[in-house]
Amino acid sequence: MTQFKKAIETHITDSLDRFTDELFEWSKKGILPDSASGELRYVLDCQKKRLKKFGMDMEQEIAHTENEIRGDLAKKGSSISADTIYREAVSRTMLRKGEKKIFERKMPITFYATRLEKEGSSDRMCTCPNCGKTAPASVMRSGCPNCGTVFEIEDVIPVFSSYYSVPAIVERAKFIPSLKKVMTLIFICATVLMTVLFWITEKDLPVVFRLLLSLFYGGFIGGFITFTCYLAYSATLLFKVFWEAGRSLPLLKGIRTSKKLEEAIKGYDPDFSYPYFEGRLISLFRAIAFSEEREKLSIYEGDEDLSFLDPLVDIQYRGASQLLSFKQEDGILKAKLKIFMNDLRYDGRFRSKDENYIITMERDIDTGRGHDFDLTKVQCHSCGASFDALHQKNCPFCGTRYHLRYDDWMITSIKKA
Repeated sequence: MTQFKKAIETHITDSLDRFTDELFEWSKKGILPDSASGELRYVLDCQKKRLKKFGMDMEQEIAHTENEIRGDLAKKGSSISADTIYREAVSRTMLRKGEKKIFERKMPITFYATRLEKEGSSDRMCTCPNCGKTAPASVMRSGCPNCGTVFEIEDVIPVFSSYYSVPAIVERAKFIPSLKKVMTLIFICATVLMTVLFWITEKDLPVVFRLLLSLFYGGFIGGFITFTCYLAYSATLLFKVFWEAGRSLPLLKGIRTSKKLEEAIKGYDPDFSYPYFEGRLISLFRAIAFSEEREKLSIYEGDEDLSFLDPLVDIQYRGASQLLSFKQEDGILKAKLKIFMNDLRYDGRFRSKDENYIITMERDIDTGRGHDFDLTKVQCHSCGASFDALHQKNCPFCGTRYHLRYDDWMITSIKKA
């Protein structure tokens, strides 16, 4: 049983490695990740278009770190599971305009991704209707690898529906070894320098006594300098800890959001999964933020002026949200939350800033589709036809307005906090 469990865990974490590799390829070449959901692929496509609008290219790598901690937080539902998989990593983000590097950031993080998986599901084989090429559906989603034909394919399960990262103070595995190397180098250099200086300045002493005193004072002063450098580095690190603690203080308000929301919704939806809800919230927000045609989105039914989202080129969720209110009104579940983000804006110059947003999510009380709902293939509630509702609000067959709240969570309001 233990070996079986380890094999499952290895399979899950391997899928996360594949996903992060695909995100890197997307950032470099614009190739959408095969293991991402249809909604997430739409978000990434919108972000890439936003970057192109500003004449930019972005490379974003989630690199491995030594002895990284990894794991998953599984949430089983009646039809599908929503696993939040995580691992320590180093994030490297670089933006270019042409050949010129205009922004670069490297930081240790913990990377989180929500993976949807259905029991007994697999990456089914799919046949190209044009040339007859057979390949896994996850590969065919980007077009037939043989002839390039693109055709409609439903979301492949398992699939990643969202991701985010939380910054760390230092790269844990390298911290102690790196500190030892630096302090050893400082000690050796300081000791040699002070020994040589003492030897040069004390020419009147006997050679043996002069040598012994030079080594003694060199080692003593070298040790003192090393200790002073260690204190200075510790003070700098302590300042970073307090700085990050100050930044993270507002996040404590969301510490019980998961439990409070699950308790509030359990009576309406026994299979409610907060990791899935959280991932969907961030994914929908990103889609709206990066979209240039928000009026066509079925995922948003607000009437606010969202021009404050237009300068965004990258959005990082800080790993926390605060439940402000939850109520059931006329058969509609309404959850208002504050989400804590770190935004990268470009308005002639780059600004990385912690920003918070107030978001209202709504869903019909009787919605029971669960996590396997596919927005790219919905059923019209009027004529019953199937169509892609991710990019359009009206059924293309009968013209009836489609309301996402009757099938899944949607956003009805976005405001800056």
